[in-house]
Amino acid sequence: MTGRNRVRYSQEQKEAIVKHMMPPNNEAVAQIAKEEGITEVTLYKWRKEARQLV
Repeated sequence: MTGRNRVRYSQEQKEAIVKHMMPPNNEAVAQIAKEEGITEVTLYKWRKEARQLV
């Protein structure tokens, strides 16, 4: 994993991105990953965490 720059996202940023994946928006994870430059695995993890908080 050398040579990769890690970006830290604030809780507010995560919530805004996850909101796009949840109803009523239901945007595709692959599309959001491409637009935001975040891996799909990370987005799925964030969504899972958000669902557990509800």
